[in-house]
Parts: sequence; structure tokens; C-alpha cells
Amino acid sequence: MSNIKKVLIVSDFGNPWNPGYYIKKGFEKNAINVSTFDSLTSTDPYHNLMNAVTVTEPDILLYIKDYGLKRDWLQEIKQMGIKLVQWYIDSIIPDWLPPFVQVSDIFFTMSEGLVEKFKKFNPNVFWLTQAFEPSFFQIKQITPEDIKTFHTDITFVGNLGSKPQYLPRRYFLERVINDGFELKWWGPRIPRKLSTIPLIFGKLGKSYGGKFVWGEEYAKVAELSKIFLAFDSQMHVRKSMSARMYTAVGCGAFYMCQHVDGIEEVLEPDKEIVTFRSAQDMIDMIRYYVKNDELRTKIAEAGRKRVLKEHTYEVRTRQMLRIIEDVIK
Repeated sequence: MSNIKKVLIVSDFGNPWNPGYYIKKGFEKNAINVSTFDSLTSTDPYHNLMNAVTVTEPDILLYIKDYGLKRDWLQEIKQMGIKLVQWYIDSIIPDWLPPFVQVSDIFFTMSEGLVEKFKKFNPNVFWLTQAFEPSFFQIKQITPEDIKTFHTDITFVGNLGSKPQYLPRRYFLERVINDGFELKWWGPRIPRKLSTIPLIFGKLGKSYGGKFVWGEEYAKVAELSKIFLAFDSQMHVRKSMSARMYTAVGCGAFYMCQHVDGIEEVLEPDKEIVTFRSAQDMIDMIRYYVKNDELRTKIAEAGRKRVLKEHTYEVRTRQMLRIIEDVIK
């Protein structure tokens, strides 16, 4: 039985697909009383946060990023006897982050390869990978229009904007198109700039599905695509897989991604997912798997079964609670 009964999550709750909602659901499935606070939408974030802390009396305050928070506010809350926990779900260390790591009682990183770096700021650092929350991705029915819209040989869901970490994705996806495979991709529109006009009106732009997908539509994309292609931005950082992997596989996708160092310890390549290390490797695997329906189905089902057993937010928040209690006992 957990000694932690009440949690206050401070995060960005502006969109229903933001991870704070998934984490909240995970805690609730573990019988934790959860309150939330969004400093980005608060008219008086400092006083409203302090009021939320006073009213809810949480055992721990969990924050994800800075999201309008100030380190001094957290320090004040810490002095009230409330444990501060941060779960940082990115694989890049921005300048604002170290002070927040330092003030935490316990810090979780989604990237195992960054644990030692973060320990320079705080001894209580642990790896906690992201997860899948199935209740947000239920398919009510698949209509003929859904099949027409979402069915494709190869799909990609993500950002193809101009940030450096996104640029290689364009190259890989253009290789898919140029090698004759049917591709649809979903996500934010490519920003309209002079430099992106050729991209928008080229083959990759014409393969755009037209919108950002989430929830039931995301699940339909996973279900109706033969191959769900994915690229993590920091493959060299050990076990830095994004939540996309758990979500897509949990929704039943046949998931093919760039190999991330250590990924085989989470989901097994060639049995639960498929990984590649180069553009040519990717093309060769697509050629093989796109025609092999039975094997794709077998791998997708094995991956989904493992995600639902080991990688839901219910499981992940339970793991978090155990680590917190071990540290603060």
C-alpha cells in the first residue's frame, strides 16, 4: 500500500493530448487522488498555485517542464514539507532545466543516457521511460471513409518543421516516396516559408494527410497503415524513445523505427517492433515487410500485448511511486 495518497500535477493542460492528462489517468488507476494546475492559463500563477497547494495538501507535487513556473515558487513549496518530483519527458537539456533539476527531491528522465549528466545537479535521478494510456485511444468503429482516409502502405505521424532534429525525417520520408511506396503523414503543417515552398508543393507535401491526429484518429492511423514509420530525434542517447513508440504499438501498429541505443531492452526488434540503422536499411525492410501481411500482424500483436502489459501509464506511475517511496522513506 502506497503512503502517497495525493498528487498535484503542474503541467500544460491546454490540449487533450498533452501528457499531463495521461499521467493523471495513470495515477488515478492506482487509486491516487490527483489534482491539476496549469500555470500557463492562470491569471495569477504564483498565488493560484500556492492556493492549490494549500487546498489540496498534496504529498507530492509533480511537474513536467517549467510551463510558467519559477524555481523560487517550487523552493517555497518544498519548505512546506511537500516533496517535489519532476518527470522530464524530453532528450534535450535546455538552459532553464538545471535549476529545476536541483530543486527537485526526485528527478525522472525519459532518457537513460542522460541519467549521469543529470546527477551532476541532483543525486536522486532515475530513468523512467514514457508509456501508453489506452483509454484515450479507443476505436468506436471503422467506417469506409476511415479506410479511404487512413489506409496506406507507409504512415508517419509527427513534426516535419524546420528545427534541426526534424530535418533528417524529411530525407528518410522522401526516400520512401522516391522508392515508389505509398506514404501518408500526419501532424502539424509544414511552416510556410520561402525555403519550404518547394517542400510543401513537392512529393512530401502532397503526401500530407491534412491534419494533426490524436486519440481515436491516431488509433485508426495505426490500425489501418501497413507500416508505421518513426524517427526519434536523439537515437544516440540510450533509451530515449519517445511516447510515440508506446502509443503506436499500443494501438496495434506495425512499428518500424530508427534504432535507438538500448531499445531492444524495452521492445524486442523483429519480434515486437522492427528497427533500422540507415535509409537503405529502412527501404530494404519496407520492401520485405510491406508484402508480408502475416508476419507484420504477428509482430504488431506481440508488441501491443507487451505494451498493454508493461508500458501503460498505470504501470509507469506505479513504478514512479515505488521509487519515490524508496527515496523518501
